[in-house]
Amino acid sequence: MALALTDEQVQITDAMAGFAARHGGLELTRSQFDELAAGGRPGFWAALVDQGLHAVHLPEHIGGQGGGLAEAACVIDAAGYGLLPGALLPTVIAGAVAATAEPGTGTERLLGDIVAGHPATLILPQAGQLRAAAIDGGWSLSGAVGPEIGLCGAERVIVSAGTDSGALHWFVLDTATAGVHVAAQTPTDLTRDVGVLQIDGVRVGVDDLLTGIDAVRARCIAVSLLAAEAAGIARWCVDNVVAYLKVREQFGRPIGSFQALQHKAAMLFINSELAAASAWDAVRAADQPVPQHHIAAAGAAIVAVCRLPELVVDALTMFGAIGYTWEHDLHLYWKRAISLAAAVGSRSEWAHALGDPSWPGRDFSIEIDDVEPDFRAIVASALDRAAQLSNDTPGRQNPEYAEFWTGPQRTALADTGLVAPYLPAPWGLDASPVQQLIIDEEFEKRPNLVRPSLGIAQWILPTVLAAGSDAQRSQFADPTLRGEIGWCQLFSEPGAGSDLASLSTRATKTDGGWLVNGQKVWTSSAQRADWGALLARTDPDAKKHKGIGYFLVDMTTPGIRVRPLRTASGEEHFNEVFFDDVFVPDAMLVGEPTAGWSHALATMANERVAIGAYIKLDKESELRTLASRSGADAGAVRQALGEVRAGSNAIGALAVRDTLNRLAGHGPGPASSVGKVATAQIVRRVTADALAFSGRAAMVGGGEHSAVAQSLMMPAEVIGGGTVEIQLNIIATMILGLPKN
Repeated sequence: MALALTDEQVQITDAMAGFAARHGGLELTRSQFDELAAGGRPGFWAALVDQGLHAVHLPEHIGGQGGGLAEAACVIDAAGYGLLPGALLPTVIAGAVAATAEPGTGTERLLGDIVAGHPATLILPQAGQLRAAAIDGGWSLSGAVGPEIGLCGAERVIVSAGTDSGALHWFVLDTATAGVHVAAQTPTDLTRDVGVLQIDGVRVGVDDLLTGIDAVRARCIAVSLLAAEAAGIARWCVDNVVAYLKVREQFGRPIGSFQALQHKAAMLFINSELAAASAWDAVRAADQPVPQHHIAAAGAAIVAVCRLPELVVDALTMFGAIGYTWEHDLHLYWKRAISLAAAVGSRSEWAHALGDPSWPGRDFSIEIDDVEPDFRAIVASALDRAAQLSNDTPGRQNPEYAEFWTGPQRTALADTGLVAPYLPAPWGLDASPVQQLIIDEEFEKRPNLVRPSLGIAQWILPTVLAAGSDAQRSQFADPTLRGEIGWCQLFSEPGAGSDLASLSTRATKTDGGWLVNGQKVWTSSAQRADWGALLARTDPDAKKHKGIGYFLVDMTTPGIRVRPLRTASGEEHFNEVFFDDVFVPDAMLVGEPTAGWSHALATMANERVAIGAYIKLDKESELRTLASRSGADAGAVRQALGEVRAGSNAIGALAVRDTLNRLAGHGPGPASSVGKVATAQIVRRVTADALAFSGRAAMVGGGEHSAVAQSLMMPAEVIGGGTVEIQLNIIATMILGLPKN
């Protein structure tokens, strides 16, 4: 995905993409490698400046477009996709950081120069600091810093300099000043110059001092824009790989129909989406306090930039040998990816910072305080009334947890539609995405008020309400919302797991109903469920997706036998369920006898989204505990925790983007599918790291929160709701449009 979210940002992205297509061009770039390495301006620079694309984020009063960092990131995203050569990225970064300085003659002059088209660059303290000594009328600067991209062609350079007292100051240098020397280096990225700055006793005036620049904020801004370009490169890789897989043929068919390549393409897409989400989050965080921007930038540095070279290599392997040739464009993107990763700094440094156990979590809240005040007041009043009540009975769905308990408080919430507000009235509030966010906020303001959960029923009840009869809705809706009914889902079979439509459990028509015979497996909560949602084959002669019925089964019916399944963890979380001539009345068939597959798809869609959200809960507790301890592995554990947090934050950012997109009236995107796979990877990584760093302690089992216990529970979370491989198939064929095998 592109970083653009609003209509205006989409227009900016399209404008930059169109400019890159007209004025860039990789063939033209190839003919200018030597000039570009020396800092020469591309021929399109004047046209770029005329359109103001390099200054969309700078104030209008000095000639900019008046946008923000998000608009600048859209320009850089599109330029990265088109591999536009030259000084655009370093100039945009320099302008963005200069715009954070306090108003003054030097700041205004620098911003004006950038708007006028003078290429600029920023040298952060991480690339080296100059030494500054106060003299009459200004400062004397000395030292060498770099390498830095865009330095050879820059006419203005923002540098930091330290004094003997340890103070850090920021200055703007004119590279034409006597004593300022830039030595060109051989660039890894053939489309940009790289240089080292050396000066010895260069005098600068007080107007060349930029005050008010925060060093951490400056670095975060630079990383945010580097990540924006990385996101554009990742998107180019996905688009071009998918196009190639659709047309390249081997063995008489497109190679995109080979499952191995479909899965690789799907993973490339997932990693590209996470890169874009983390870059977008870093840009978004520029309007938040510095600590939050630091967290978001650290995640973007790791997910979007540092992992980009490997992402490009993944793309190269799908092109095969042709992608490794000099004539193919891919190596230019690969080299730029390497250069970006170098510019952003050490991946281990970012991971070590993000893995600090004392760092706060990333704030993904969406501020909507001034939206629909009347609705908010109604919700607040209902929650306040419910908070005066309590629940007194363990819930049928899961008696161990307070969110499933029943009683006056839950009944009050159910009666006002606040247990499942997304459901249609009268069972819910038919709440819009904005209204659901308002409800979330109001619950969060009342931490002592237990928010009820439907558990498995949240996957089943929407199907009953949408496709069931009036009698079924009347019988099941209110008791389920009040927590008085527990449910299980009777879908999977020993011979029909991921290929659910291959189920063999049969429902044979008889007087007044159906006789069900067969076996289900991996059924959670069957041992205590009151009712189950059952898929059974009603027409053995129909195509496998057509002859399936969706039934609601009373789990106390004679002929049903539940046998617990003990997993590797030693727990009995799942069950086998056997049906031996089990009678199900006609009244318990949902919809038509052969329409069950469409109902099942709706239920599974709800399930995958719900499980994805569940896995986003805190899964790093054991790793966090290990990171807080001293020892030889402390640094490595902290780095591993930082990597995990970077991935988790990228998924969180993806969810926020999806929510904002829905708030704008758009339909759901691929976020749930991407999130499902990405969270499964994180769960696997967390448990593997926790085991690895537990050392000899992992020889001792026991303790539900130990690394061993969490590892043994991991498959239930990773496989639940459908295996990763099935989700990759869905992404490859339904999202990327690759041919089915």
